Amino acid sequence: MNAIIRNRFPVVVVIALGAVVFLGFARTYYLRYLFDASPLTVMAHVHGVLATLWIALHYTQARLIAAHRADIHKRLGIFAACVGFVLAAQALDLGITNVAAGRAPPGRDPLQFLSVPIGTMSMFLVFLVAALALRRKREWHKRLMFLATLALLVPAAGRFDSMLAPLGMPRRKIAVILTVAFVAWAWWDDWRKRGRVHPAYLYCGSLLAVSVPLRAWVGMQAWWTPIAQWIVGVHS
Repeated sequence: MNAIIRNRFPVVVVIALGAVVFLGFARTYYLRYLFDASPLTVMAHVHGVLATLWIALHYTQARLIAAHRADIHKRLGIFAACVGFVLAAQALDLGITNVAAGRAPPGRDPLQFLSVPIGTMSMFLVFLVAALALRRKREWHKRLMFLATLALLVPAAGRFDSMLAPLGMPRRKIAVILTVAFVAWAWWDDWRKRGRVHPAYLYCGSLLAVSVPLRAWVGMQAWWTPIAQWIVGVHS
């Protein structure tokens, strides 16, 4: 990967995403040994490893394409896709397990909160499957893969509330602001280089941004509680 990298956006943006994830989970995962953090379950450790591996693979894949090594990118893509599906399944399992144990962010009812991890993984899977289906259409594929990774930003963004508490900014707004900021950055990059925004960013990016507050809204509806109870019951 020593070739000259001309399109730096896919590489730079995944570094930025990785930085947000690292900062969001610094206290509870990456730098937890520096803080008085509660012990993690084995499932939580596995999730942390899988999520970190996904970010690392996304960065590696972006570097490979930028360095014109599509041959290696395609071979590694099979492994990356497998990691993505395992991550989604494990994250859903962990989310439902936490709800069954009564664990949720402060001030949130566990059953209501279940709509957030389910919504997050649903968006991740939608974009991942679409990206794999359109893998031969490079312009669609790379943008959908970016949106799949961006969909995972919500859990990290939700953990910024303690750092931004003095500003009085609720965690839900932080997640929305960060997601919209990354989508807007992608739009700007397209507009700067192409003179227009690619449909994948325009429509799918808008869908992702709208879905962030929608995930929490769904959990607050009366009809969601029996659905969440059924999901937890089936899982148990």
